[in-house]
Amino acid sequence: MEQLNIEEQALTTYRENLLFFQETDIQLYTKLISLDAAIENKYYKERYSLEYKDEGYFDVLELESGKYLYGKNSNDYADIATSSVNYEKVDNLFETFHNISFSKEAVKEVEKENDLTKHGYSTVASLIQYSNEYASRETTMLKLYKFIFLGTGLGTHITSIHEKINSNVYLIIEDDLELFRLSLFVTNYQQITKENGAKIFFSIFDDEQEFSNKVLAFFREQFIYNHYIKFFHMLNHNDLKLKEIQAMIVTLPHISFNYSALLISMFRPLEHLIEGYKILNINDSYKGSPFQDHPVLLIGAGPSLDNNKEWLIKNHKKFIIVIVSAMMSKFEELGIKPDIITHTHGFKDAMPHIEKIKDMNFFNKSISLFAAMSYPEFIAKFKKENIYIFEGSSSYKKNFGSLTAPNIGALSYGILLLLQTKEMFLLGLDFATNQKTGATHSANHAHTRDVKLELHELGGSMSAKNEIIEVEGNFQEKVYTTALLNSMKRQCNTISKSFKRKDQTIYNLGEGSKIKDATPLELGSTKIQELPVIDKEELYNSLTTLFNAKSENFLTEDEYKSIQKRLCYYETIIQRLKEHLQTAHYNNIDQYHYNLLGTFYDILSDQENGLNYDIDTLLTLYLELISGFIFDLINTKEIEGKKKLIKELDKKIIPNIIKVIKFYKDKIQDYLPSITIK
Repeated sequence: MEQLNIEEQALTTYRENLLFFQETDIQLYTKLISLDAAIENKYYKERYSLEYKDEGYFDVLELESGKYLYGKNSNDYADIATSSVNYEKVDNLFETFHNISFSKEAVKEVEKENDLTKHGYSTVASLIQYSNEYASRETTMLKLYKFIFLGTGLGTHITSIHEKINSNVYLIIEDDLELFRLSLFVTNYQQITKENGAKIFFSIFDDEQEFSNKVLAFFREQFIYNHYIKFFHMLNHNDLKLKEIQAMIVTLPHISFNYSALLISMFRPLEHLIEGYKILNINDSYKGSPFQDHPVLLIGAGPSLDNNKEWLIKNHKKFIIVIVSAMMSKFEELGIKPDIITHTHGFKDAMPHIEKIKDMNFFNKSISLFAAMSYPEFIAKFKKENIYIFEGSSSYKKNFGSLTAPNIGALSYGILLLLQTKEMFLLGLDFATNQKTGATHSANHAHTRDVKLELHELGGSMSAKNEIIEVEGNFQEKVYTTALLNSMKRQCNTISKSFKRKDQTIYNLGEGSKIKDATPLELGSTKIQELPVIDKEELYNSLTTLFNAKSENFLTEDEYKSIQKRLCYYETIIQRLKEHLQTAHYNNIDQYHYNLLGTFYDILSDQENGLNYDIDTLLTLYLELISGFIFDLINTKEIEGKKKLIKELDKKIIPNIIKVIKFYKDKIQDYLPSITIK
C-alpha cells in the first residue's frame, strides 16, 4: 500500500508539473509531451528507469550500464549539496561587473568632467569607490537573490537549496530531456514559485540559441541583483554551459558598451542631419528592388576570406557585393569595386581602415550604408551623395526603423534582411578564428591578431577577446572561436530570428561557425556557377534611385514636435527624482532598498505615449552599470548600522541619474536649432 501511495504521489507531482509548464513555458511543455508520445509509441527507447529504494528515496538507473545516477540516498546528496552553498564571494560564483577601483583623489579628478561622452565614470566613480570600501570580496552576502543550477538530477537538491537560500530568480539548466522528465515525478517545481513568488527560467535540452536567449532573459530579470551570482554544478553534467555563461557575461551590454558610448550613438544622428547627410528608412517596403532581383554576397572580415581571393575575382560580378568597411583596402588591392560598403564603428580607431586605402576615388560608385553611430571623420572621407545613414539607438525619424548590433558583420546581415534581400550569400562572416593560426580576422583588417587555440579550465578571470571555446562549425563538426566572436554570432542569430522572412534564403560559404538559418554551401557549387553576370553600372543607378527615394536629410514638423515633447518628458522625470530626494525619509535600509528599487522601475516603466523609448534604453544601461555596486553594498552582512548608508547613497545615486538625464536632454536641445525642419 505504501509503494502504491508513493507511485500515486509521483504521478500527481508529474501531472502538476506538466500543468505548470503548460501555463508558464509552452516550449518546454511541448518538448515533454513530445517525448512522452515518442516513448509511448516506441519511437524512443528509454535510457533510464526511475527506481524507488526501500530506504525511502528515488534514484535513476542507467539501463545500458546498470549504474545508478546517485548510488546512494538522493536525499543525503541534497543535504550535502545544500551545505556546500554559502554566502561568501568565492567558489561557484559569477561576477558581472568590471573590477575597477578609484581612490578618493581619483574620484575628485574624474568627477570634474562634465561631458559624459568623454568619461563614462564621471557619474559612477564615487559610488564604486564607496561600495568597494565597505563591500569587498572578503565580505559576505546576506542573501543570494539569483542562483543557477547546472544539472537537475531528480531535483531534490534544487528544492533543498531553495529552502535554504530562498532566491528571487533561478536558472535551471539540464541538457538531458529524459533525465529532466524523471525529475518531474519527484520534484514539484511549481511549489518553488508558490512559496515566495520566485521566478524560474528553465533551459532544458536547448540548442545554442535557445540557451543563449534563456540566459540573457535570466540576466535581465531583476538585473539589479546581478553583481554576484552563485551556482551549483552537478558533477554528472558537462561544464561547457558554465563556460558559455561566463562568455556571455563578459559581453553583456553594460560591460562591453558603456553608457557614455550609448550617449554618443544617440547624438550622432542629429550631428549627421546637421551636416546634411540622408537618413534611410529601413522600415519601408523594398519589394521589387534590386535586392530581390539579384543575389547578394555579404563579405565580412573573417579569416576565411583570405583563402578565397581567386574565387572572389572570378565570381564577384554575379552578385551585389556588400563589404564591411574593414575590407576596403583588400578590395582596392584586388581591383574589385564593391557595390555597397557598411560601417558602424563610432570612434577614432576606425580611421586605420581608411588610412590603408591608396585612392578613395576607387569607391566613388559604391553606396555607403552607415549606422548612425559611425565616426564623423570616417564618414567625411566618402562621397556624400552616396551616403545613407540608418538609426540605431535613437528614433528621431518617425517610422524609419532602427537596427543595432555589437559588430558590423551582424549589423550588415540585419540591414540586408530588412532591405528584403531574397537570396543572400555569406563569406567572411566566420565568427571564428583561423583554425590553424588563431587569426581573428582577415589579414587586411587593421586590428587582426592571433590567439592561442587552447581551451582553459572554468574559473578565474576571463577575457572575451582571448578565451577560446568550441562551437558547431559551418562545414566542420566543431571549430574554435573566442567568447567575443561567439557573442557576435549569437547577435547574428538573434537578428535572423527577428527579421528573416520565409521567402528569404541564406547560404553560408565560410569556414567558421554555423549561423542559424544559413545553409552551408560550397564555393564551387553548381548554383553559384550558373548565376548570370550583373550590369554593375545599371545596378549603381538603380540603388541610388532607390535609396534617394527612401531617405531624408531633415526633420519633419511632426518629428521636431515629437522631440520637443520628449524633452518636456525628460524634465518631468528630473523633477520627479528631485522630489524623491526632498520628500523620501527612511527608517531602515530595507525600506530604502525597496523604495529605491521602486524608483528605478518607476522611471523605466512609465509610459508617456511612447516618449520614453530613448531614455529607457539609456537609463537601463546606466542602472545596469551602477545597481550592482548599490545592492551589493546594501546586501553586505558585515556592515553594521546600515542607516548610515542611506545618506551617502542618496548623495551618489539619484543626483547622478539626474545628471545623466539632464546632460542628454540639454545636448539634444543644443542640436535642434541647427537641423533643417520641413
